[in-house]
Amino acid sequence: MRSFTKSYEMYDYNLLFIRWLADFSGVDMMVENYRFNYRTGICVAVTLMGAINSTYSFVYYYPDYYKMCEVVVLFGIIIQGVPKLYFGYIHRDFYKLQYGRLRTLHYKYRNHEKLNANLLLLMERIHVLSKLLAIVFIFGGLGYSIYPMYMYWANNERVLMVAMRLMWIDADSYTGYIVTSAVQMVMIVITCTGLSAADTVILLFVANLSAYVEVFTDELNQLNAMLSAVDRDEEVIRCQVRKICSQHQDIIEYESDLDERYIVICFGLAIGAVTTMTVSIFLVYMTNFIPGYALVVASFFQLLEFCLLGTVLTVKNEEIIEAIYSTNWYLLPEQERRCFALMLHKSQNFTEMTIGGFAPLNLETFVAIMNRIYSYFMMLISFIE
Repeated sequence: MRSFTKSYEMYDYNLLFIRWLADFSGVDMMVENYRFNYRTGICVAVTLMGAINSTYSFVYYYPDYYKMCEVVVLFGIIIQGVPKLYFGYIHRDFYKLQYGRLRTLHYKYRNHEKLNANLLLLMERIHVLSKLLAIVFIFGGLGYSIYPMYMYWANNERVLMVAMRLMWIDADSYTGYIVTSAVQMVMIVITCTGLSAADTVILLFVANLSAYVEVFTDELNQLNAMLSAVDRDEEVIRCQVRKICSQHQDIIEYESDLDERYIVICFGLAIGAVTTMTVSIFLVYMTNFIPGYALVVASFFQLLEFCLLGTVLTVKNEEIIEAIYSTNWYLLPEQERRCFALMLHKSQNFTEMTIGGFAPLNLETFVAIMNRIYSYFMMLISFIE
């Protein structure tokens, strides 16, 4: 990774990586006057083909329950991919606006030694996590890619990478097998790249709440210094309080925007991850399904990432409450004290990221989901036995 001294430079560098992933899938919203293009069309076509042919394959493989379960895994991936593609496209102007606001935030404090150092460290961590997230999806894709080679080497058996047949193409014939495998490889590459782009964007937006909180806390510290000064300038103090109240309102709006844009995406992710992990574990246990190992790992870390981001949101809101309460607000005039009381009240009713509005997105929910996956797995075992 290249070395930078300014947080906005690291932000730009990280954005280049995200934009490369998004551009490959045709959903780079940072392009000036973005329009639906052929790469976007390919991404949409892959999604539609996946849904249609998975449904066809589910009926085709009946009553082979294990093959049907392999198709169900595909449904789990599609369930979380469709909302990301749809909401990413319809909210493209919002994302472009937020990209600009975040860069302005990092650029504004480029000469502030402490804030720049903290923001730079934050962006370095986000970049590392973005790369790790991409590696997780690549690992999941490789699980499918090496499956045919393993089966041919171990059992001298010709199998498809994905248990998905294309309509009107006989995958049992040599030509049909080649065509189906080529289409599946394209679908795997597009899926891994698209999901990586979507999740790294979510990581960038949610994790950068920490940047807003860092700036907000620093402004409160400056206010404390003003209040403790021997010669207080009341007008400067009033301006500082207004600035802090404005920043707090921006944080509240930012959190609300995150939940509003990602509430359906998080719901789709949870349903898709539960489906993928449960059925993959079942197939690994019953048939030693090779791609299942990679899918379980990829889905586990993907779900963990989202739940960690939700926990970060909660922790940062608690830090805001503590920072406001720890300020020497009692030294303020009556009108400014009321502003702080209002901020404290709003902070105690902060917005959380949720899974479709049904449950908060945090580590407690992650543990509950993992317990539910185990229960579903045991239910499947009991059903087969």
